[in-house]
Amino acid sequence: MRVTYIEAVTYLESLQMMPKTMPGLDKIKAALVLTDWYAAIDPNKVIVVAGTNGKGTTCAALESLLLSAGQRVGFYSSPHLVSTTERIRLNGFDISEHDFVVLFQESLPLIEKCGLSHFEALTLMTGFYFFGKSWQSNLDFAIFEVGLGGSFDATNAFPHKYCGITKLGKDHVNILGDDLNEIAKNKFGIVGNKNIVVHHKIPDEVADLKRTTQKLTNSNWVEAEMYELKIKKGPSYFLTYNESTFQVNQPGARAAENIMTAISLFQVLGFDLNGHQKALNSIRWPGRMQKIEWPELKCPLYLSGDHNLQGVESLLDILKDFKWKSLHLVVGIGVDKDAEQMLKTFCQLQSLKLYLTETPFKGLKITQYPEIYLKSAVEKNSDVSSLLNDIAANAEVEDLVLVTGSLYLVGEVISSENRIF
Repeated sequence: MRVTYIEAVTYLESLQMMPKTMPGLDKIKAALVLTDWYAAIDPNKVIVVAGTNGKGTTCAALESLLLSAGQRVGFYSSPHLVSTTERIRLNGFDISEHDFVVLFQESLPLIEKCGLSHFEALTLMTGFYFFGKSWQSNLDFAIFEVGLGGSFDATNAFPHKYCGITKLGKDHVNILGDDLNEIAKNKFGIVGNKNIVVHHKIPDEVADLKRTTQKLTNSNWVEAEMYELKIKKGPSYFLTYNESTFQVNQPGARAAENIMTAISLFQVLGFDLNGHQKALNSIRWPGRMQKIEWPELKCPLYLSGDHNLQGVESLLDILKDFKWKSLHLVVGIGVDKDAEQMLKTFCQLQSLKLYLTETPFKGLKITQYPEIYLKSAVEKNSDVSSLLNDIAANAEVEDLVLVTGSLYLVGEVISSENRIF
């Protein structure tokens, strides 16, 4: 019996969503080995990218470059902002709801047999879509963004020759731990025998671990190329690399670093950047300093799903390129995040008006925010749309509105925007 898209998503979301302890690879591997395509995967066509921040932008930039080079590309990412179909892309397009349902039904027997979690089930479905004989995707490259950690993430079950390691920091500390070496060890777990690893600059405190991993795996580690970032009024952003200057559509130094890691991966895969620079001004990665419109709002509104302290700090760096009379900051934070430190960092901003809300998935309730910020907030409302409507009624043309703290919150705003327009 054919199910609907909503029924398929509802079933998937009924599965375990977030692990309470470190996940493992046993269940996903048990499912993969039962398929008729897993053993035939060519590791030379698979790239797995891990890191605390920036891995999605790196993957999206690499996807854009490979598509510009005429390659057939699959890209698996998480989380989604509005629709689950966003997680599985082929040649730059989200999977259709129709194909998602067919894929779900094809994968369901193994999902049930092996007791897969939500993320594992979607990863298995992606494997069918990218490599299954019935789908004939015939990919030149498959890009997998790690969901959580690295060693025991379901994406790490796919054989791969190429790895990306983006910026390292502390996140998901309830699962990965609060020690950067332990976190890095988990991220480095995606590195296998004779892999090629393209990476951001590695923090000094984990340099020994990097050397140990390199030796144990006989892997080749390549640090991302150097670049110069120029910021012009707007703001707009330009990278200079190899005597070539080109515009990029992702803002700030953090995006520049991620894009350079993608460029370095692109070159390691055997491609020349020349002729493909324009692809970096059309990277499709919404929810990261994304500008949208809101009814009756006279000033700019941006969405940025920064959800940990390192992300917040890099967001503040980007905001140095913006000007405002008053900054209306709408924040919703997950229960497993360091809300106090994130809010303390946000409150360094000048001419700030703070608004507290709730993110729709695993978010802090209004009453759970630290008392000091509850008192200083201009307004508190679990409904982010209501907050934005109130801001729209009072904000001036010279103001700036920013919604941040959670990608799930950003997705909620985009969903509201879609309903409004």
